[in-house]
Amino acid sequence: MRVIDLATANVAEAYEEAAAALREGKLVAYPTESFYAIGADAMNEDAVRAVFEAKKRASEKPLPIILGDVSQIEKFAARISGGARKAVKELFPGPVTLIFHASAEAPFALTAGTGRIAIRVPKQGVASRLATAFGGAVTATSANISGLPGLTKAEDVAACFPNIFMVLNGGATPGPPVSTMLDVTVFPPRIVREGALSRDAIRRVFKEI
Repeated sequence: MRVIDLATANVAEAYEEAAAALREGKLVAYPTESFYAIGADAMNEDAVRAVFEAKKRASEKPLPIILGDVSQIEKFAARISGGARKAVKELFPGPVTLIFHASAEAPFALTAGTGRIAIRVPKQGVASRLATAFGGAVTATSANISGLPGLTKAEDVAACFPNIFMVLNGGATPGPPVSTMLDVTVFPPRIVREGALSRDAIRRVFKEI
């Protein structure tokens, strides 16, 4: 396993190395605003299945993704409504995950056959820089064994997942709250998971939720 300490490494080279690993179908753990996450090339079905296997995650539970830029959303989402576009414009980037209809390009394993895809565009940080360096969709599921608490330290991730190719050590993460999850395939949008983005913040964009 390769552990890169972002506090001392050449950061630009570190992100390029991590992006190259993702392109090769390898798994890369990275810190988010709450927990560490396990990243894989979201369009590589084998890599996505490797995430499920590492986490012992049930195959019927879809994986969320992160993107470095909102301009990439239409590659992964389909039938984007006016309300969904408003949510993208007003709420991204930020601590919210939006659920869209999935495009035909999204691997079956990623969506678990639901026809939906959960997308987040994080604010500036390790997750954002990794997705930007990769230039595509990166899985964004918490680095934990399914059913167990999320991990907030790189050393714990390395110990729990010895078969992951790389860990980007960005220091300890704060833990909860995780991102709010908002379903924009319906109108008014539906809050699927309470989280870092408050109901009041969403109501400033949508009067009804």
